[in-house]
Amino acid sequence: MIPVLRIAAAAVLVAAAMLLASERSAQASGPTITGAGSTWVQIALDQWRADAARQGLSINYQGVGSTAGRQFYVIGQVDFAASEIPFLPDEVAQMRSIHRSYQYLPDVAGGTAIMYNLKDASGHQVNNLQLSAGTVAKIFAGKITAWNDPAIRADNPRLALPSTSLVPVIRSDGSGTSAKLADYLAHEASSTWGPFAAQYHVRLPLQFWPNIPRAVAVRGSDGMANYIANPSVGQGSIGYVEAGYVYEHSMTPAYIRNASGHFAGPTSINVSVGLKHATLNRDLTQNLIGVYNAPEPNAYPLASYSYLITPTSGIDPAKGAVLAKWIIYIACAGQREAAPLGYSPLPPNLVQAVFSAVKRIPGAPATPALTPTACPNPTITGQGYGGSPGSGTSSDPQSTTTTTTTTTGNGSGGTPTTKTGGKTPSAAVSPTGDPAAVGLQVDTLSAARKQAAFDAGVKEAASVSQAAGTPQLLAAALLVALVAAPLVPMLRRSRARRAAR
Repeated sequence: MIPVLRIAAAAVLVAAAMLLASERSAQASGPTITGAGSTWVQIALDQWRADAARQGLSINYQGVGSTAGRQFYVIGQVDFAASEIPFLPDEVAQMRSIHRSYQYLPDVAGGTAIMYNLKDASGHQVNNLQLSAGTVAKIFAGKITAWNDPAIRADNPRLALPSTSLVPVIRSDGSGTSAKLADYLAHEASSTWGPFAAQYHVRLPLQFWPNIPRAVAVRGSDGMANYIANPSVGQGSIGYVEAGYVYEHSMTPAYIRNASGHFAGPTSINVSVGLKHATLNRDLTQNLIGVYNAPEPNAYPLASYSYLITPTSGIDPAKGAVLAKWIIYIACAGQREAAPLGYSPLPPNLVQAVFSAVKRIPGAPATPALTPTACPNPTITGQGYGGSPGSGTSSDPQSTTTTTTTTTGNGSGGTPTTKTGGKTPSAAVSPTGDPAAVGLQVDTLSAARKQAAFDAGVKEAASVSQAAGTPQLLAAALLVALVAAPLVPMLRRSRARRAAR
């Protein structure tokens, strides 16, 4: 399926979600805020939405990929979007023509992880795979076909690698995760990336990964993680997702070789250490070259930020108030859930940047003081980065000694120290939020409650579908038409270009 059709297909999912949201908003205490986009950050957004719902805030979010999310924002079908890819020039031009405002707000940091499912030559599950940028590039360029390839063996001299076929898993939808991986490989493995990009006619920012030989294409981060973790079809597969998806499946992500020559995992601490070297543009978008070359032995090179996209005008102040209140919660108390979910909390300087952006949303309440009491973000309270599901081994997993890392200071730039042996204990997560600042409470969902919520959603969707009469079906058709119509000229241009070749 070509990219434009992938976006159109995602429109059907969002249309259905909007119908369900309208059903719920009739019973909500306030307006429902709708959003769509990145699956990289969806684990965190879903948790923060659940926290907000307990206090009567209704927020609907559909993980359809960064590309589709931006398109829905451009044409006004959602109140906010989430994306790791900034707006492209044609998208900016389209918004200017209709006077659609936008701004970027960082919501959480995280590591793009290489997820794999592999047994060694003796049949034991591998959980300490090491990969360099060059090897990762060869894998996702389709140049490596077996797990005992010389490049993988060179990265893993202590592993008895099997001759099992290697199956790359790529995203079928427009993805910020694909863009993150592509940017890293373009800078750190240019000898492989250059010919690959030329062969498949791709350029940065990459949204749709080319259909390389032997690859399995799946939709969404959840789809990729579920495929790789599947004991039947996932053996021998390898893909790329935000680290939280790996930890959700009780698996271990690959350790990536950094600029110091060490292999580091995407723990909360390692991500934060790497991001000390990120630079931000005036609009808060990120430049990650310094992260790729971070000198610390435990710096994770595939670390980055995720962004919410919100309006600065043209939104009902009642909706703006709900959206702003939720974002304040995310920046403060919500960040205490970042590490347990597989992410890393925002440092104080970015929290302040978020507060400045929140003030530009119509209807926004006053932002709290940047103090531990008013904004209990762990990097502000002095609790460091907290414990993550990946706490513990951080570098050189195949060495004879195990290294772990801790940080000192307030977590916003403390110097990492390394000690030998043991594991870094996970910090406890407080069950209460920040009622003084935003009136919300933290309620971390267990795996059972997440599954129950999912099952309830499927049941509700089925009941609405069965009960829907002509007006609802007509509304769905109109909404899909509104979303898909702007894409038709793009489809025609794409066909014309192919015919001209």
